Amino acid sequence: MLQLQTAQDLITLERDIQKYLPQAVQIYGYILSINRGKLFEYEIAVDSFPDFSIVMYQSKRKKETNEYPYKCSFFTKDPNKVRPLLMDTNMVEWKRIINFEGINWSFMDLIQKAACCRNATLELDGELSYLMMLENPSDMPPQRTDFASRISNLHLSHAELVNRNWKFGGDDTGFRFVENAILNFPNCCLLDKAGNPVSWILTYPYCAMGLLYTVPEHRRKKYAEMLVTTLAKKMQDLGYPVYCTIEKTNHSSYTLFKKLGFKEVPGFTPMWFISKPDTFST
Repeated sequence: MLQLQTAQDLITLERDIQKYLPQAVQIYGYILSINRGKLFEYEIAVDSFPDFSIVMYQSKRKKETNEYPYKCSFFTKDPNKVRPLLMDTNMVEWKRIINFEGINWSFMDLIQKAACCRNATLELDGELSYLMMLENPSDMPPQRTDFASRISNLHLSHAELVNRNWKFGGDDTGFRFVENAILNFPNCCLLDKAGNPVSWILTYPYCAMGLLYTVPEHRRKKYAEMLVTTLAKKMQDLGYPVYCTIEKTNHSSYTLFKKLGFKEVPGFTPMWFISKPDTFST
């Protein structure tokens, strides 16, 4: 695999990989964030360039800590390229704890076998999800004007509130993640009369919309609908892809995004895995 190091090569890859959306959208999102100077902890590798068959992103090589878990994912035009990649210890560091992010469920068996060969244990980190994209945010319903003055952006002072109510947050790692998302990526929130956020939505580093939440006493007022619409149009204006992943058990969010025009990407079921070497102990 060839690591892309120059800005021009990454810009070329960003342009070329757009041809393979929506299946390549998560990798595309990471490349976009790197090219915009929002991410510095990841590197991009391809099997060949500029004519690639497989693209991989991963954390930069460093001593693993809880603060900097090793993350990776890949997109391929040729499924036969996946097994050689997974078995290449120069690319996939099986001796570390690995967070596989947004991998298509169809590759589950290959990853499981590769982990077994490398004396690692694989476990699911979350649920099967839908990958949903919005083709044209301009077609979304018009915004309600009665709450327009209360729509704002989150500030770093709101990070603890967001982290505390995030399903995958609640700890120091989650807090740092939320701070980074607020600082570097599009978001919006709706404020109560005292100026406190009561509903919000953020953007992941791979450019997916997420962390949508409304405090219980303010639900059933269509706040989430307004914020999804606001953020989608903002992301379109900024040149981001407009998409999200929704766990298949999250029926309320699925119904909301479907109502607003998001469509499932057929044949792609994103999943998150954690691989731990057998020598790892808690």
